Amino acid sequence: MPPLRVRSLPLVLSATLAAILAVGRAEAGSQVPAADGALVIVSDSDCPSAEAVRDALVGLRPVEQWPALSVAIRATLQTLVVEIGPDKTNPRQLALGPDCAARATDVALVISTWTGDLPVEVAGTPVLQPATPILQPSQDKKPETVIPKSDARHSEIGAGLLAATAGGIVPGGRLEFGRMRRGSGLGWQVDLTVPAARQVNVGGGTTRWTRISAGAALDARWAMRRFFLDGALGGVAALTYAWGQGYVANQSDWSPTWGLAAGMRVGVSWGRIRLWLDLRAVKWLREQSVQIDPVTTGTASTANLPSWDAQGAVGIGYVFQ
Repeated sequence: MPPLRVRSLPLVLSATLAAILAVGRAEAGSQVPAADGALVIVSDSDCPSAEAVRDALVGLRPVEQWPALSVAIRATLQTLVVEIGPDKTNPRQLALGPDCAARATDVALVISTWTGDLPVEVAGTPVLQPATPILQPSQDKKPETVIPKSDARHSEIGAGLLAATAGGIVPGGRLEFGRMRRGSGLGWQVDLTVPAARQVNVGGGTTRWTRISAGAALDARWAMRRFFLDGALGGVAALTYAWGQGYVANQSDWSPTWGLAAGMRVGVSWGRIRLWLDLRAVKWLREQSVQIDPVTTGTASTANLPSWDAQGAVGIGYVFQ
């Protein structure tokens, strides 16, 4: 019998050559560009397989809209590298879990997204930027303290003791209320002044009289640290009341009058307290006189009352809103 070894050598060489060609064709299949009108998907793993990716892609885009290109998938335990296009110059690396169905869906989504409107050759790898943190206000930050403006308005009530000089020096009292600015500025003030009675000798007897007045004035204040200076100008209205003493028949009478007033004040502030010294001049615009009836004295006697009044006062005020 002829030796079998010699006759079987051509068969061994033929089988080896056929295996090499088959492997070459398999490797070339993942790199050869797709034929016209066909989408070729090649995966080196069953997780995901090329068929699973194609099935997932059907749910995203109709088959007639699939691009004519090749897609190669290389899988590891945690990531997938998807290469799209014939040049494979823009690989997409995806961080995915071990679920094969989820991997197939994600790869199909990448294929559908990156081959939709932009050419594959110019589409680059997406770059994910970290979200910009939103700065929240610190919970420890104290609320801002609202400081009252220096020109905020406040009210002031006060009282003082005065001395009136017209027709003799007599004591008196004053009550006042004003609305001022906290620092320098304009304000207004109203007051009630009640001086003690003065007297004039006429017709052999004595006539006592007083003027109770109410005034309203504009006030301009200049504040300097604790000290302040005020200037006021306004009008006054008064009721003059007179009565006789020492006559055969003592009688009384009253008459209204009005005038203008101007004053200056200096003071010092101590918290809400204001201590002040005030000088005021009043000009009465309606002349007034006291007349004694001749039936009582035998002769008619007349005495004019002062048309000017000067007052000096010292007082205290309290500031509130």
